[in-house]
Amino acid sequence: MCIILDTDAFSKFKNRDDQDMRPVRNWLLKKNGRIVYSNTDKLNKEWEKAGMKKWMSQQYRADKLKLVDRQEVQKKENELKGKIASNDVPNIALAMVAKVKVLVSGRDARVDKTGDKDFHKDFKNPELVGGKVYQQVKHSHLLTKNTCP
Repeated sequence: MCIILDTDAFSKFKNRDDQDMRPVRNWLLKKNGRIVYSNTDKLNKEWEKAGMKKWMSQQYRADKLKLVDRQEVQKKENELKGKIASNDVPNIALAMVAKVKVLVSGRDARVDKTGDKDFHKDFKNPELVGGKVYQQVKHSHLLTKNTCP
């Protein structure tokens, strides 16, 4: 199975003491999990800004990062512009192209006013991704042992 690791989850994911991200880190290491990524300009900038590029290279070498074709993602981005509620077109496009159904988000949109309500709504929309959002330990059941499509 694959996930999308949203940029708002990077700092929590890197924090070894964060209890909500512990199941995600364990799943990645022990259950054949992989993170999908595409080297589009926007996604590259987000990963670099968060200091995740070195980590990303390590994960790619360890076969824990699945690279999705940049041109396919950009094509889907162009199709989606102006058609979704959130400003996170790159990740919605990435999820659709890679057929990923789990988003790991660092902010709980129900309690955090800066949370990604629109992004989560778009991700869950069956006409777009039809996925689920992992935010807390209680969502661990979303992290299955299946491999990436």
